[in-house]
Amino acid sequence: MSQLCLGCMCEINGEQKCPHCGFDKDSVQSAPFLPLGTILQERYLVGKQIDNSVEGAYYIGYDNFMHSAIVIHEFLPSGICGRAPGNVDLVIREGSEQTFETLKKSFLEYYRTLARLRELSSITPIYDIFSENGTCYTVEEKLDCITFGEYIERSGGSIDWNTARPMFMPVLSALTSIHEAGITHFGINPESLVVTPAGKLRLQSFAIREIRQQNDMIDAELFDGCSAPEQYDPNAYLDERTDVYGFTATLFFALTGRLPEDADKRKPDGKLPLPTSVFKQLPPHVVTALAGGLQVLRSARTKTCADLKTQLSAAPTVRAIQNEATRNAAQAAAVRSYNAKKKSGIPGFAWVLVSCLSALLILVVAAIIWVSQSNFNIVISNGESNADVESSASSSASSAIVDTSDPDSIVVPNLCDKEYTRVLSDSSNAEYSILQESEAMFSNTVKEGNIISQIPEAGSVVTKGSSIVVVVSKGPQQRELPAINNLTVEEAIKTLSGMGFIVNKTEVANDQIAKGAVIGYKDYKVGDTAPYGSKLTITVSLGAETSA
Repeated sequence: MSQLCLGCMCEINGEQKCPHCGFDKDSVQSAPFLPLGTILQERYLVGKQIDNSVEGAYYIGYDNFMHSAIVIHEFLPSGICGRAPGNVDLVIREGSEQTFETLKKSFLEYYRTLARLRELSSITPIYDIFSENGTCYTVEEKLDCITFGEYIERSGGSIDWNTARPMFMPVLSALTSIHEAGITHFGINPESLVVTPAGKLRLQSFAIREIRQQNDMIDAELFDGCSAPEQYDPNAYLDERTDVYGFTATLFFALTGRLPEDADKRKPDGKLPLPTSVFKQLPPHVVTALAGGLQVLRSARTKTCADLKTQLSAAPTVRAIQNEATRNAAQAAAVRSYNAKKKSGIPGFAWVLVSCLSALLILVVAAIIWVSQSNFNIVISNGESNADVESSASSSASSAIVDTSDPDSIVVPNLCDKEYTRVLSDSSNAEYSILQESEAMFSNTVKEGNIISQIPEAGSVVTKGSSIVVVVSKGPQQRELPAINNLTVEEAIKTLSGMGFIVNKTEVANDQIAKGAVIGYKDYKVGDTAPYGSKLTITVSLGAETSA
């Protein structure tokens, strides 16, 4: 333990200053944060405080069972509690005892529910929750990543839609699952999303609802440009549409390099300035989705994350145009075949003229439908008129047509029920980009590791090189407990954690099992089933009990 740097949890080999991060091993952590070197649950080593919020503090830590760096989140609500220097027990401010207990109960309930969603790859998994020192803690995986805000800065200030789409869509899928479980975030912004070395986005900085709305209990933690208008009103109702606003604002930031104007300032007219250069590059359905997700009035906003995902996936009008183009191509081929067999006496140019007029009519009608259904208030920042906006939208929709006779277009295959890893390695899939795996889901009907669903759907016409986003089965939610007796603690924890369980241990004397080896489960037996994400306690042998 003395060989670990408490600033980064890397080996320092007795050096005074860490060669990795420069942290001095004689540093002292100021109150109200936990003293450096504190041990929690006889397992977790507490290091430097790395972040804090209205809700609590975050420390870098070390799991002495798993021998890995972690992040420890301490419930330390701002303004209503403190800690004397060098002490670990919290002191609650007089008169705030009831508030502290109410918020602490919310904290435990919230993160226990969140911990059961460990299978979602777009959030950072929580693998332990416990109470100690008069407060409570969560333990989560430490990621080697940067914030999305920093990622955008390194990317030149913004990214295009083709780059943003595979990054954001899995997060949107995760938000749908999170809300179905009764969890809300209400703090999505460029700093609550992080980018992994593999280029994947993960959502962090979850917090209890009381922190995310102005109220009389505790100071709210809101984010300019990303917090929805209703979060500034203590009497307003918050729901999934509140997270739709924060997500869409962050996507807007990714595509434009700037956040929307603060929600309070947008209330009078609700306009959403969009740079002309960005507008011309975005597909029309993405512009519509941005506007729908950033409506100031909650009642007018896109209702769910699933709805927003559908809007961002593909424009219904464009799909209709694609289908009509396919039918027109088939009809034209039939006409050419008929004319080759039997001359009808009608000049060839007449058929060409009729076909062209039909196609033009379809495009015009589709464009009119798209414009009429796009109920948004976009303001082009260089002052273009609404007519110019509609013209640009129609032009973009028309250019989105993909003809099946085009050598650069392909028909999407059916990947459902196929093994995900085999699909990735199948050389016949070279016409698509690497499949972007969306959030895995439990399924009692689709084998673990196989594909449950896909976007675009099978049979859709897309351009070569397009991405296909798939949802992969996690198998059944109930998992059968394996035999772990006589394993080492590390082996048992690794096995059970890999199955999605949260593992703790207790030690008892036993003359049949070697000291340090696992005896079995405390509350279960081999062959029992438990839900994914359950907390299991394993019993570990202390060896034979000795008399005095």
